Amino acid sequence: MHWTGKVQPIAFTVFGLDVAWYGIIMTGAILIGMFLSIKRCEKIKMTTDDFLEIFLFAVPLAVVCGRLGWIIYQAKEYFVPNFGWSDFVHMIAVWEGGITVVGAIPGGAIGLYLWCRYRKVDFITLADQIMPLLLIGQAIGRWGNFFNQEIYGPVVANPKLQVFPYAVYITHTGEFHNALFFYESMLTLISFFILLYVMRRFTMRYNGILLYSGTYSFIRFVMEFLRLDFADYPVDPLQIAMFLVSATCWTLLVLQIRKAKAAGKKVWYKDGIPLKLYTNAKKAYVD
Repeated sequence: MHWTGKVQPIAFTVFGLDVAWYGIIMTGAILIGMFLSIKRCEKIKMTTDDFLEIFLFAVPLAVVCGRLGWIIYQAKEYFVPNFGWSDFVHMIAVWEGGITVVGAIPGGAIGLYLWCRYRKVDFITLADQIMPLLLIGQAIGRWGNFFNQEIYGPVVANPKLQVFPYAVYITHTGEFHNALFFYESMLTLISFFILLYVMRRFTMRYNGILLYSGTYSFIRFVMEFLRLDFADYPVDPLQIAMFLVSATCWTLLVLQIRKAKAAGKKVWYKDGIPLKLYTNAKKAYVD
């Protein structure tokens, strides 16, 4: 493997079946996210068994919705004239890569909500704890795009700059490009640690949902300015959507903080949130 990006998408073959690096990395990201969720939610009395059930609800829906989002965004590739069986297989071939986070997150959220209804758990309390942890999984998942030669920016013509991590070689273009997948991975990872610090001191209903959604949407909004692998659109609809989501989330967060302060509530604990303030998600259930 050469760090300019000359990599093979297939890690190994078992019984004639190719195992892609993309699938390995995405699976690892899911498992790490599950472990962190279990550790973080011990404070709200959630158990390992609870999270095993949650992942059975959320992961399949996240994959399906993530793939649907990718297909819709890349419609010209999948909806071709004389659509046949091979085209259908290509459409559902998740193992080839092509799952958009923008679709996967709502799908996973639907799965989480369904589980909360099934087990009579307060969805908001649980989502506030879990959603900021998605950033670490997304940071790891972007390396799957590295192996699939996806998520890249403008051409890097200066030979002195044609080195990783600034640039990455994209085989099908035959040129070096800005390593956009790496930039986004690092921004997401840094955001994860910042939000982890904040969430240990900042308590308010909807805080985790709004912090995560506002932060990641802003990162994607910025990255879309540089992205070239979706250059078919004169105006990127995803970029517009990410800007609106980010602006809405930050506005709602500020309004929530002002409302809480006006009511005399404390929302920031510089030494960490007292354990007694954590809510038992099962007791907080609202029918």
